[in-house]
Amino acid sequence: MSSTNIQKTVLLVGATGVVGHSVLAQALAHPNIGKVVALTRKPITPHPKLLNQVIDFNAIPEEAPWWQADAVICTLGTTIKAAKTAEQFRFVDYTLVAQFAALAAQHAVPCFVLNSAMMANPKAKGLYLRTKGEAEQAVRNAGIPSVVIARPGLLDGQREEFRLGEEIGLIASRMLNPLLPKRLRSVKVDMLARTMLIEALNAEPGAKVLESEVFQSGTV
Repeated sequence: MSSTNIQKTVLLVGATGVVGHSVLAQALAHPNIGKVVALTRKPITPHPKLLNQVIDFNAIPEEAPWWQADAVICTLGTTIKAAKTAEQFRFVDYTLVAQFAALAAQHAVPCFVLNSAMMANPKAKGLYLRTKGEAEQAVRNAGIPSVVIARPGLLDGQREEFRLGEEIGLIASRMLNPLLPKRLRSVKVDMLARTMLIEALNAEPGAKVLESEVFQSGTV
């Protein structure tokens, strides 16, 4: 990870999901991170380095001291099944992401790292990939100096929510992984989270997309 000894502050949105949970654990353990601000709907387990802000995501605080961060890592995401409606799905995966990116830019946060999805495209016919692509566009256009978009494939990690389709896909993927091209292999959640954290700490100027094969080796 980054060799700098400067203690940084990371603002994490989506800390209770499978990717966010791993980002949170690794960030709290990282010697170069002095504080993690986690925005959640409900309280989470306390930690000496953690500032847990319970907020109403329907009314995101636009002026708060915790916006003074070195990077925002956004791992927000749901499914149409969990969201119940297409409108609620878009609210989580597009509207909230766009709002957080705009507010990060407003408060001069220098880096924004977004967890998206493989094959995300604003022109895609399917709602899921189209919404993810539109969220990527919103982050790119927010005016943040350093933007990193992660596009992992099928995630290999323990979710609280059981997803039958993903479980079946994971079983098949684990069996076939050695035979598949890297871009089609399942991605270990901890490796994805580690890579996103590295990018947040490095905060290289410009915008870049990390495709799924990057998370096989952890090299960025």
